[in-house]
Amino acid sequence: MSLRENRYAKQVQPATLPVSTLKGVGPKRASHFAGKGIHTLLDLFFFIPLRYEDRTSALTIASCRDGTTALVKGSVIAGREERFFPGRTRLFKIRLRDDSGELELLWFNYRKPHLARFAVAGTKLFAYGAVKMNRGRLQMVHPELWEDRGEGLGFFPVYSSIQGVSPPLLRKIVRKALDDYLGTISDPVPETITKALDLPPLGEAVRQVHFPPLDSRFSDLDQKRTPSHRRLLFDRFFLVMLTIAFRRKARESQAASVWTCPPEFVSNPSLCFPFKLTQGQRRAFLDIVHDLGTGRPMNRLILGDVGCGKTAVAALAARAAVINGTQTAVMAPTQVLASQHFDDFSSIAREMGFRPLLLTSALKKAEREEAYKEIRTGACNLVIGTQSLIQDEVRFPHLGLVIIDEQHRFGVRERALMDRKGKSPHQLVMSATPIPRTLAMTVYGDMDISLIPDYPAGHRPVITRLVEESEKRKVLDFLKQRLGMGQQAFVICPVIEESEETDLKSATDMAARLQKLLSPPFRIGLMHGRLAAPEKDKVMSDFRRGKIHVLVGTTVVEVGVHVPAAALMIVEHPERFGLAQLHQLRGRVGRGSERGVCVLMVPEGLSERALARLRIMADNQDGFEIARKDLEQRGQGELIGTRQTGLGELDLSEMMSEPELLLMAKEKADLLLESDPDLADPRHGRLRNFVESMLKQPVDL
Repeated sequence: MSLRENRYAKQVQPATLPVSTLKGVGPKRASHFAGKGIHTLLDLFFFIPLRYEDRTSALTIASCRDGTTALVKGSVIAGREERFFPGRTRLFKIRLRDDSGELELLWFNYRKPHLARFAVAGTKLFAYGAVKMNRGRLQMVHPELWEDRGEGLGFFPVYSSIQGVSPPLLRKIVRKALDDYLGTISDPVPETITKALDLPPLGEAVRQVHFPPLDSRFSDLDQKRTPSHRRLLFDRFFLVMLTIAFRRKARESQAASVWTCPPEFVSNPSLCFPFKLTQGQRRAFLDIVHDLGTGRPMNRLILGDVGCGKTAVAALAARAAVINGTQTAVMAPTQVLASQHFDDFSSIAREMGFRPLLLTSALKKAEREEAYKEIRTGACNLVIGTQSLIQDEVRFPHLGLVIIDEQHRFGVRERALMDRKGKSPHQLVMSATPIPRTLAMTVYGDMDISLIPDYPAGHRPVITRLVEESEKRKVLDFLKQRLGMGQQAFVICPVIEESEETDLKSATDMAARLQKLLSPPFRIGLMHGRLAAPEKDKVMSDFRRGKIHVLVGTTVVEVGVHVPAAALMIVEHPERFGLAQLHQLRGRVGRGSERGVCVLMVPEGLSERALARLRIMADNQDGFEIARKDLEQRGQGELIGTRQTGLGELDLSEMMSEPELLLMAKEKADLLLESDPDLADPRHGRLRNFVESMLKQPVDL
């Protein structure tokens, strides 16, 4: 569920006010918040810090060391603006002094007139930033400043960046929202449950997650293991487990038409493809055939590693829908993947009977209207799209099967909404999320699970190599050699704290450098999250067709992109990715006749601990094993990374780092429903409202 849909209760009024209610948040700034999914004050409350900075004590200036980050406290000696000719570079400089020495605070290309108020001699300031030694003088470049008024020390939250909102301003806005409106929040989880687990009240937890008390332990904050963090995490676990339990209950009470399939189709499904199915694929297909004949809606998860052939099994399920005269909807997490599925299904033999249609937000109005008409009249029997499939305008006359690709990108709510598009349609979910089966049985508690443990014939593991930055020239030569052999390549740049600006700059700079280094006829393409949908489609289409030889991108290419000629991947700063994410990324190469190679560019000065993590990639090919070892190697704080999660969604790293809390949440949810199956008890009214908002229908199904 997106942050926009985080609603604890219908009774909550002030907390659901728009963020523009707050002083200092006008229409333009509100649009920047909306870009992060923050529309209401409640959304802002649950915009959890990514990490914290320990600013509980100031260092003396003399004790600061080059290359470290420090908090200092001192008095202003002088401050003024300086200009350099002929470039007219503007510089603002403040000299700060304490009893141990002096420090220069510098701002280049000065554009902040408010700095002048800090430059008054004698003003006592705190300064926080990176320290460097320059020509014998200690300096901080672009530090954060605030006046010493007897307070100002503490653990400072660091949030995922929001365009046009500086970190100090964001903290100020969050604090103001908490001070004025936190009292309006309603706690949906019964107090008997939270007290039994020794978890703090919701309001207290929210405040302390944003602004931890001074007596907090930084190690607990860093690992997100404070009681307040655990309370918010428990809420997510509990509310999703409760919703899943209701969904399971609802589907068990529904009936579906009994589907039949020709014996030759069931006994030899490989005839539908120019290749032979694996044993795992055949077992999954037989599980599906069994479900379709029970008279109850199928609700099955196909779980398998990258490259195991889940899509082929999904195509067989869609073929069964065609045989039984119904429509199939395929929901993909991105437009790139939806377009690829459309190409794949369009290329399948006509004997399968597919009449596919692509529906994404990239379609123009006239194209959308025509697509709605074709769906409504049944002219197409296979509709492939993104979350656009959930729109009210999309009406299926004979929807019999829903296929959802990469389940970890969607929430329970999306599955529930797709259910409403037909009369108890069968549902098939595919996921390559490297999650242990025991944990999967909890997270997908409303589903039956088919595991595909093997790979199609000819599958060869991707060769993964760690290469130091000093050998970049050799990597470039290797890239040129592979391109000369007719192969294609990916170059992946990291996303740092979900900063779209940093993401865009790193990818565009890399693309520009490669274009200079690689002579024609080699063409460079660029793919990142801020491209418009038509541009993404064109770039991917050109790459699949060989018109682009090297695709420079971010993690947009992580899931499902299939380009058989792509045999090489180069990943910049791999230490900034989770290992499960790196495993997904490298699964994009070696999908054709040539064996894939993944080069992880290791920057200088990387710690031995970080190197040990990356060696796991070179030594292992099993995504489930990689995820397990990643968990052993890294702390919870590192695992959680940059992704923001809301109340109605789960994050794999959180589940794997707190499996006991997840199981406890499931147990509490199940016990609650045993005692109050329809949440009719007035004390459970807020819970009932939350589940109804998730499922978009009453819970007494």
